[in-house]
Amino acid sequence: MQQPPFFSAILFLHIAAGLVLVGVGLVPLLSRKGGPTHRAWGKVFVALMSVLLIAAWVMTILNFRPYFAALSVMATVSLTSGVRVLRRKRPDLDPRQTARLFDWLVLLGAVGIGGYVFWLLQTGEIVGQRTIAYTLVGSAALYAVWDGWRFLAPTAFPFFPDLWFYEHLFKMMGTYAAALSAFAGNFLPFLPSPWRELWPTLLFETLTVAAIAYYAIARRRRARETAPLAA
Repeated sequence: MQQPPFFSAILFLHIAAGLVLVGVGLVPLLSRKGGPTHRAWGKVFVALMSVLLIAAWVMTILNFRPYFAALSVMATVSLTSGVRVLRRKRPDLDPRQTARLFDWLVLLGAVGIGGYVFWLLQTGEIVGQRTIAYTLVGSAALYAVWDGWRFLAPTAFPFFPDLWFYEHLFKMMGTYAAALSAFAGNFLPFLPSPWRELWPTLLFETLTVAAIAYYAIARRRRARETAPLAA
């Protein structure tokens, strides 16, 4: 199918944003969480990722490719939810800090597109990159189930006051992993597929678990140290 004249420009914008954010994303990832560097460069990362995803969805509409649709779904859900959770830190203290229409639209859109890609996998319409597509669709489904429950019952189990921090950490690292997967898939041809596309996800899942454990232990230690002062 012949692409419109502006398709090449959108593809260039998509690639350029991806190349820059692979480097930019390391700054908020490695800097002190909540500090000025983390906040400033985190906004730059979100802006670049938004440009990348808008370009990706335009290209998907013009030339539907199931693998890229699945990758875009996962990255869109993780980015949107990872940013929006900062507006829903303490629904137990402020009833207004709950999911809005935009959050539900993103969630339902992800479920619809992810379900369509899953149907294509089940019917054999997707021939190549099936393992990667299954992984991406499965990841997006887990995000959707978690967010659906959090939207419906924001103060129910497993809610606790710092849950937003761990959600933000998990989802933003997942977003960076998705960007790195796309980068690896296109620019590291010497690695065999599907590991070429999957190693960033496996690596960052491990790093995320380690980071969550680190911050959880550090916060409990601080809580024990300040408890006598509070008493």
